Amino acid sequence: MLGFMIGLFVGAFIGVCVMCLCNAAAKADEQMKDHINDKSKK
Repeated sequence: MLGFMIGLFVGAFIGVCVMCLCNAAAKADEQMKDHINDKSKK
């Protein structure tokens, strides 16, 4: 039972980390698109 609880918390922590990385990558993609659009307009 203790191993299950530890695994549950470790899995949840890893899941949160992956979601944060995906969110950061999505925001970086949006900023990169805006930066490329700004360069092409000048």
